[in-house]
Amino acid sequence: MPTLLEAKNKVRELSKKALDTVEDPSLSTTDKKTALDKIEPEIKSWTDEVQTLDRFEDARKAFMTSLSGEDPGGDSPPAAPAANIPAQRKSFGEQFTAAAGYKSLVDGGISTKGARWTSGSIELKTALTEGTTGVPGPGFAPVQTPTVLPGFTEVLFQGLTVADLFPSGSTNSPLLRYLVETAVTNAAATVAELGLKPESAITFAKVDETLKKIATFLPVSDEMLEDVAQIQSYLNARLSLFVRLQEEVQLLRGDGTGTNLVGILNRTGLAPNVVKGNATPPAGSATGAFLSPASDNDMDAIYRQITQVRITSFLEPETIVVDPAGWMNIQLSKNSQGTYYAGGPFMGIGAQPNLWGKPVVPTTAMPAATALVGAFRQASQVFRKGGITVEASNSHADFFQRNEVAIRAEERLLLAIFRPGAFGTVTAL
Repeated sequence: MPTLLEAKNKVRELSKKALDTVEDPSLSTTDKKTALDKIEPEIKSWTDEVQTLDRFEDARKAFMTSLSGEDPGGDSPPAAPAANIPAQRKSFGEQFTAAAGYKSLVDGGISTKGARWTSGSIELKTALTEGTTGVPGPGFAPVQTPTVLPGFTEVLFQGLTVADLFPSGSTNSPLLRYLVETAVTNAAATVAELGLKPESAITFAKVDETLKKIATFLPVSDEMLEDVAQIQSYLNARLSLFVRLQEEVQLLRGDGTGTNLVGILNRTGLAPNVVKGNATPPAGSATGAFLSPASDNDMDAIYRQITQVRITSFLEPETIVVDPAGWMNIQLSKNSQGTYYAGGPFMGIGAQPNLWGKPVVPTTAMPAATALVGAFRQASQVFRKGGITVEASNSHADFFQRNEVAIRAEERLLLAIFRPGAFGTVTAL
């Protein structure tokens, strides 16, 4: 029986082989499919082996724990939490400053090491929260009291919302393969006694998605890196946020070229686009039921796409994503008597924006004058390989000479769309 490490290395080796096949420009689509069909069973077999060995390892650790009274890592069991006090999750910054790589740098004196160094990769697993300046986020417990200087003003960014619309999954392989229905023939009909039954048919296509990397880095001073409270705030509020903002753009409108994801708006097979005020059937529409006449307002056109998605995918749309200017026009729209359709500026303060009973997410990641209607949780999923990884090093350009440190944040993810027809756009808002 192979060891757990050997099995994991085999999965990595086969996954890389599959990825190289997908990205090989010298192979035709047919050749790629033939090669991947041979590799896929091996990947599944070794993945099953990893899962089996993982269970054996967990059982072994549990048995050793029961004998020694310690946790699998050899530490004493933690004291039971006080009653009625919920466990608190650590923020990105707290995880970074609690990591062994960061502690060893601080203990050794960052500014006096006299050599190039790196903290090593530190994976951050919790969700990002950007609190108000000066107000600690959830689970914040300052290691030391910081010295606060007045006059610091951040450049503001929009809230992160689009990534929360997708179910989240994890993957250990750089390649994800799934099946999508491409053609369905429903021949169901009434038949006479002893009569022949009509045959229905479903055609599937294999879809391969590969992990893409989103990354950035920011320079900080040695002194800032030594200041635990300040570096926690910096990581929580800025660096990881930059990665998430680009993630939002990629999920919606990545064009699939080079290192970009294929975002929803650039997928094939979406529900036909609805153009507000357009009397011509949208491209690909088989019926005139979804024409948007000149008399339609923005809300009417969006409802036509809601209905279009229902008929195209047999799924109920959950959310409407729209650019902020388009949502402003909807919010400010009035009837012939000058009354706001949305109830005016003093209605629904603090409530989740909604339209036709669907939550609305305004974001600058959407193209101007465009809305996206979709069944996000039923027809799509975002897969990630680990969380956001942060690493600090002075081995960049002349940073060693200048007492500067580069802090890099990166993540790897892919977007799977299981039913493209569950998404549709509305343009010309």
